[in-house]
Amino acid sequence: MLLQGQGVTIERPHRTLGVAAAAILASVAGVLAIALIVKATTWPVSLTQFVAIVSAAVLIVLAIVFAFWAYACYTLHYTVARNGLTIAWGTIRHYIPMERIEGLYAGRGEDRPDLRGLSWPGLRVGRALVHGKEVLFYSTHRSPEEIVYVRTPSATYAVSPQDPARFMAEVERFRQSAKPGGSETVQRDIVGSHPIWADRVAQLLALAAIVINLGLWGYVFAVYQDLSPQITIEFPPLGEITDVHSRSELLVIPAAALAVLAVNLVAGLAFQWRERAATYLLLSGSVFLQLLFWVSAGIAVANA
Repeated sequence: MLLQGQGVTIERPHRTLGVAAAAILASVAGVLAIALIVKATTWPVSLTQFVAIVSAAVLIVLAIVFAFWAYACYTLHYTVARNGLTIAWGTIRHYIPMERIEGLYAGRGEDRPDLRGLSWPGLRVGRALVHGKEVLFYSTHRSPEEIVYVRTPSATYAVSPQDPARFMAEVERFRQSAKPGGSETVQRDIVGSHPIWADRVAQLLALAAIVINLGLWGYVFAVYQDLSPQITIEFPPLGEITDVHSRSELLVIPAAALAVLAVNLVAGLAFQWRERAATYLLLSGSVFLQLLFWVSAGIAVANA
């Protein structure tokens, strides 16, 4: 679909197939997650129940990811204006000034790019080598002839307007009156531009804390059935408080650990915008506290 007005042309590629494929996968993952949760709630506390809950959580994450990809495919469009070409995909905007475009050429039937990224019928987003050069794909093409390559000094982009010839003519028309100046930029929204995506140290610390917490839940669920009805709980994180409780109180330990982890993760993400050292302190503290909760659970099980 081509929309024109006030010197701006918005080209929306064919998106129905790509959106439908991602939406179906998201729906399947969501339905399976719900079914698994409903089934798992009827089981006793055990390692099997823990595995089922974790599997459901993974399916929920997959459903969210595929739903986002469906949304991103639906929002995919190319805006041609006097100043430049904008490629919009989900939370990302690639802006290419007109004077930076060195040339456009249509795809050929013999082109068979080996895409690294998202690739299913109706959606091709990622990187691929075409004629020995790396190309960024933001396309929904079903055949190579539907592709238009946009070459600049720093990158080559692959797009798939519904009418490639008309799209190329429109870009060429604006190129004729382009003024020098400007540079290629990538714009992201507040989520896509968060520093966490480029901070490997913060990612590793957060991942370590999450894995330790998951391991704690798995350990408690695995030993739960073998515990006596009354157990002694020593809670090092809260000052070595010792008391006798029902074994169901053992579940409070990983739950408290999860609450602490959630607070620290949210605070760490908030601080990272301005103070990265504070983020590292919070996330490393999360790892330490998760280990303390592990000690507490181990003592409780040993004294059961």
